[in-house]
Amino acid sequence: MKNKSTQEKVVLELLTNLDTWVSGDYLAKKFQVSRETIWKAINNLKNKRDYPIVSRKKRGYMLHTAPYLEADLINIYSHKQLTDNLHVFKEVTSTQDLAKQFSSKHCITRPTVFVADKQTNGYGRRGRSFYSPPTTGLYLSIILPNQQQTVIQPGLLTTGIAVSITHVLEKFYPNKEFQFKWVNDIYLNYHKVGGIITESIFDLELGAASAFIVGVGINLTTVKFPKELAIKAQAIDNDNSVNRNQLIAEIIQAIINGFLDYTNPQLLAEYRKKSIVLGKVVSLNTGSEVVQGVAQKIEDNGGITIKRIDGTFQTFTSGEVIKTGFKYKGDHIG
Repeated sequence: MKNKSTQEKVVLELLTNLDTWVSGDYLAKKFQVSRETIWKAINNLKNKRDYPIVSRKKRGYMLHTAPYLEADLINIYSHKQLTDNLHVFKEVTSTQDLAKQFSSKHCITRPTVFVADKQTNGYGRRGRSFYSPPTTGLYLSIILPNQQQTVIQPGLLTTGIAVSITHVLEKFYPNKEFQFKWVNDIYLNYHKVGGIITESIFDLELGAASAFIVGVGINLTTVKFPKELAIKAQAIDNDNSVNRNQLIAEIIQAIINGFLDYTNPQLLAEYRKKSIVLGKVVSLNTGSEVVQGVAQKIEDNGGITIKRIDGTFQTFTSGEVIKTGFKYKGDHIG
C-alpha cells in the first residue's frame, strides 16, 4: 500500500471522527499496516501538509476542524467527485481570472474548480470589487462545460444557481432566512452576504458558448469591511464558525447539480418568493442608462420587468439593481 493511500485513509478516518481521539492501534489494524506506517502518515499530514492533527500518548490522534481550505478535505467531503479537477490556493488575485486562464489553455470536459482562501482582486458583476479577506469567507469559481452546446439562458442560470447555493447555506445556518436581490446577490437582513457572477466562454467555430464560469463569494464570519461596504454588507454569522471545507464542498456540488437542473420551475418560484425587490421602487443600472421604477415581476427567463416612471413596462435580461426601497421626489408610481 502506497504511503499516499495510507494518508488518504487516515484523513478520512479522522474526518469521520472529527475532534475525537482515534488510537494508532485502531488505525493500524483497520488499514492492515504497521504502527510505524501510521506514524509516518500522521507526521507527513502534520508537517508537510499542515493538517491540524494533535498527537497524545495513550490516546492517539485527533484532527481538529481545519481553519483553512485544503484540497484533500474538500475532495473527501465531496465523495472524491473532484479528483484532479480541484485547485486550491492560499492567495490569488481572483479565482475567476484563474478559471479564465485555465480554460484558454485546456479543453474542459468536466467541471473544474478553483478555490482560494484569499483574493487580492476579487470581483463581481461589472468588475465591481468583492472584498475577500482570508479565513472568513468562501471564494470559488467553477468552469462548467457546455458539451451539448445547449443554448443557455444566463439570467435563469444565475437565479437557479443562487437558489441551489442557499439550499446549502440553509443547511449550515438553519435559523437564517436568505433573500435575493436581482439578479446575483444573496442577502440576509437586507444586507449582502454573497454574490454570484456568471460568464460565458464563447467558441467562434461552434458559434455557441462552450462553457460557463460561475464565480461565488460569500461572507461567512467577516467582521470588518471597508468603509464603503460596511453599510450594505455583513457576514452570515460572526460567531458561528462552520466547517468551511465541508461547506464549500457541498456548495460546489450544488452548483454542478444546479447547472444541470437550472430550468426547474421550482427554483425560479423559490427565487421569486425570496426576492427583496419585487413590489419595491428600484434603480436598475443597465450599463447604458439607469432605469427607475417599480419591480413588477421576475420573468420565466430570469429577467426583471419594471414599471417605469412614465407608466410603461419594460423587461431587462441584464443589468444590476443598485438601489431599492427609496422614494421618488415629486413622483409616484402605483
